Amino acid sequence: MKSRTIIGTVLACLVLAIIASVQTATAQGQSPSSPAPVGAAIKAEVYCGESAGSLEPYDANITLVQAVRGKEALEQIKAASTSNKPPKAGFEYVLARVKFEMKARGAPGNKTFELGRTMQFTAMSPDGREYEAASVTLPKPELSRTVRAGESAEGWVAFLVEQKESKPVMVFDPASGGAMGRGKILFFQLY
Repeated sequence: MKSRTIIGTVLACLVLAIIASVQTATAQGQSPSSPAPVGAAIKAEVYCGESAGSLEPYDANITLVQAVRGKEALEQIKAASTSNKPPKAGFEYVLARVKFEMKARGAPGNKTFELGRTMQFTAMSPDGREYEAASVTLPKPELSRTVRAGESAEGWVAFLVEQKESKPVMVFDPASGGAMGRGKILFFQLY
């Protein structure tokens, strides 16, 4: 009887471990097939430093606060600057208001993370096609600043997506644009 109980306990532990790993693999924001919805704060780990040997881990919360698309996005972009042009035929703008918060994990906790680098935020289709960046003057505030531990930043980023695309995804890559930041790539719904 004792061996059946031990075997049952071991099997139950294995099943729980498998379920936990499946849930982790499909957690919101961790893959393009399971992007985080608007309003969801996704916990992430970013590494900051001046060189590979000096990288320190920091906790970050990234939230897509708001997504604006089509006519409303175009109106906000035109209001930001009269030099902003309408999107090319078959495309439309998407504006994303993003909040980024960073906390140190330990000492010294004095590194910074630069937001707004080239290709740090991009848009893609659900099947993985990356859209070109929107070259426009953004509404204020732009998401472009250096963040220190204990600080947060919130602002707009802009994308061009095909009008026929019903479920575009925003991608956050902390290592893009030559940044010394490292961490997991995160995905958010732009719909």
